[in-house]
Amino acid sequence: MLYTIVSSDQEYRGMTWDKEQIAKIVGSYGQAIDKRIDINNTPRSYESIFTTPLNVQFPILHKSDENKKIPEIAEVQGRLFLTPRAYKALHPMICHDGEFIPIIYENGEAYFFTPMRVAEDANALDTALSKKNQWGDLENLAFDEQKILEWRVFRAKFNHYQTLQCNNEIKNTIEKAGLTGVYITPDLGRIFPCEKSSAEKYD
Repeated sequence: MLYTIVSSDQEYRGMTWDKEQIAKIVGSYGQAIDKRIDINNTPRSYESIFTTPLNVQFPILHKSDENKKIPEIAEVQGRLFLTPRAYKALHPMICHDGEFIPIIYENGEAYFFTPMRVAEDANALDTALSKKNQWGDLENLAFDEQKILEWRVFRAKFNHYQTLQCNNEIKNTIEKAGLTGVYITPDLGRIFPCEKSSAEKYD
């Protein structure tokens, strides 16, 4: 069975990039958009671009953030922020599915994971069941699981790589490790939080 990993935004703060640091490395917004990890979420390698750790934060942006915590794992536009504890738990499982780069946040060192697996590359997107509405918003994602049995995490070009899908092994690993910050829902393609009754929550 497949799932979608979603950040628990009601309990945990969201991650922000140090845009000035990134601009100094790759150029301004318009000059090097393909290298801007902060605004480009496509499945591409960044390890040769960012050879020193990037700075990220989990700021208090609104009054509603004051009681929120910093997560151990967070989903960021189909990618993952991972503390050292989350990295230790998940690295053996997903190291062949993407790339890790080092980052620094309020509590010290961490990692950012960019998934490289794309459903369409394996002809695994079910085009009959994957739907968008008349405004182009995603309504449903579906996959031929037999074609991606070896993948633990992946994304789809169909919805611009915006959601991160995972299998039972990842779900069980996150649950067993007690990692905080995300919930996992069988509602494929889900970007925004859904009701507790339709999601399995890990926080």
